[in-house]
Amino acid sequence: MIIKKIKINGFGKLEDKDIEFKSGINLVVGKNEAGKSTLLKFITSMFYGIPRTKNGKSISDYERYKPWEKDSYSGKLEYELDNKEEFEIYREFKKKNPILYDKNKNDITKNYSIDTSKGSMFFFEQTGVKEENFFASSAVEQEGVQLSDKARSSVIQKLSNIVLSGNENTSYNLATERIARKQMEEIGTNRSSGRPINIVEKQIEELEREKNDIEKYKDFKYQIKEKNEKLQKEIAENDNILNILRDQKVNLEKTKLDEEKLKLYEQAIVKEENEIIDKEKKLESVVTEGNISKIETNKTIYFVSVIMFIVILFIAMITKQLLISVLEVLPIALIISRIIKDNKIKRKNEDRNKDKQARKKIIEDEIKTIKNERDKKQGELNNKKQEIEKTKNENIIMIKNKYKNLIDNADIDDILSTSYEKIVEYIDEKEREKADYRVKEKTIDIENDSIMKKVDRLVDIDEELEKLNEKKSELIELNNTYEIIKVEIDNAYNEMKERITPTFIQDLKDILKIVTKGKYTNAYIDNENNILIETKNGVYQQVDRLSTGTIDLIYLALRISAAKEISDETIPIIMDESFAYYDSDRMKEIIKYLNTLEGRQVIIFSCSEREQEILEREGIKYNCIYI
Repeated sequence: MIIKKIKINGFGKLEDKDIEFKSGINLVVGKNEAGKSTLLKFITSMFYGIPRTKNGKSISDYERYKPWEKDSYSGKLEYELDNKEEFEIYREFKKKNPILYDKNKNDITKNYSIDTSKGSMFFFEQTGVKEENFFASSAVEQEGVQLSDKARSSVIQKLSNIVLSGNENTSYNLATERIARKQMEEIGTNRSSGRPINIVEKQIEELEREKNDIEKYKDFKYQIKEKNEKLQKEIAENDNILNILRDQKVNLEKTKLDEEKLKLYEQAIVKEENEIIDKEKKLESVVTEGNISKIETNKTIYFVSVIMFIVILFIAMITKQLLISVLEVLPIALIISRIIKDNKIKRKNEDRNKDKQARKKIIEDEIKTIKNERDKKQGELNNKKQEIEKTKNENIIMIKNKYKNLIDNADIDDILSTSYEKIVEYIDEKEREKADYRVKEKTIDIENDSIMKKVDRLVDIDEELEKLNEKKSELIELNNTYEIIKVEIDNAYNEMKERITPTFIQDLKDILKIVTKGKYTNAYIDNENNILIETKNGVYQQVDRLSTGTIDLIYLALRISAAKEISDETIPIIMDESFAYYDSDRMKEIIKYLNTLEGRQVIIFSCSEREQEILEREGIKYNCIYI
């Protein structure tokens, strides 16, 4: 694969820039801050897109390379695969997905899958190279191959990783250690403490113990239930008896009130009876008045005689014939007086008899009316007595019917045959019993609440145990997954040692021969994954015995060699100021090595003339681009 042309409309500080690359070595020369690193970022962003998230940076790459003074944030890149198929990418960076054209300018974007987070996957599907692998092998950023003495151990580890796995960041030992550490952190073992599996098992043990302690309260729950049912039955019986006592009390009070009213009514009738007796006595007194009239009549006759005598005596004195006149007149006067008196008495007696008869008639009528009223009221009194007795009996029947299914008939009969005073006493007694029952009921409720809280806790415990057991199962399953992963890593590691490691060992030998000018030609990997170099006298030394410069060269060469393993395509090698800290001799060796990579495009970004001078001096063909 080669990158043929790029067109930058606007990307970072680069605007309206057209660049044409060729196969072999391309040298891009520009001063510092001219935009070489920006050009590298443009190329990778055309293939993989540009992230909008910060990923731990202070600003996202999208915002970092967004043009300040130009609206156009886009570009185009033409490339050719090893099979000679040509493609053209146009990407508007404000949009997530690019437009991909074939050689005939047909839009073939839909021929490739879309990842929701990364966008179009066309370049991965064409080359099989992920973005992280591209930067781990083909794209070498500034100071990517310059190593200090302090970083020797890290570099040697990366060398070992490349030889064993084909990727400098993939270490079998480190991977297994990380998995074991992660396994310990996320799960733990039977011998560990404070790890998730230990915490879960301890919680399960504590909950099981608490559950066993609470289980005994289940029986208490049923005992409390029976106790409460018995109490409720006693309360109901007490309430029923209390209610029948109250009903009977009301019945007796009503009967008593009716009897009191009836008594008053009877007293009224007695009073009327006494009035009749008084009337009859008055009637008898009327008869007695006749004798009195006779006595009064005699007195009247005497009074008239005296008057007549005085009149005659007065006449005689006038005529001086007193004695004769008296003697003569006296009988006549007495006779006349008698006649007058008799007539008068007769008239008075007749009048009195008439009056007596009239008064007697009135009194008799009144007595008759009073007797009729008395008889009527006596009848009403008898009716009321019967009505009171009837109501009393009806109330008793009603009370019996009301409570016949709640209280024994014998108890009902006892209550209904009890006196009012006793009923009042029983009501007070039952009220006190009711208060006592309420206290007992409250005590049972409190006891029941306490037990129910404990029993209800069993539900929570079961739910917690279920969750913890699920979590334990998940941890066990995760632990099994880790064990499977370790087995798979072992298998993959063994497979890589059989398939990839021999290739990289051979590359390592070839690189050693070149960079050490034949001083070292053989390399091996021991059982502890250490890289061993065979010296001329046959002694095996670890690679860290070599000089730092030699290790740098080997590291770069192996890194480039890894690009052959990650894809069937000959992915271009892009190096951004990678030799800034190399001396001329070391740089010459590296450039000479790069020239041996036949068929692979190499793009070198530089701010100096050293690379160009070496290329010219060594007679290496190259394409120079100035920006």
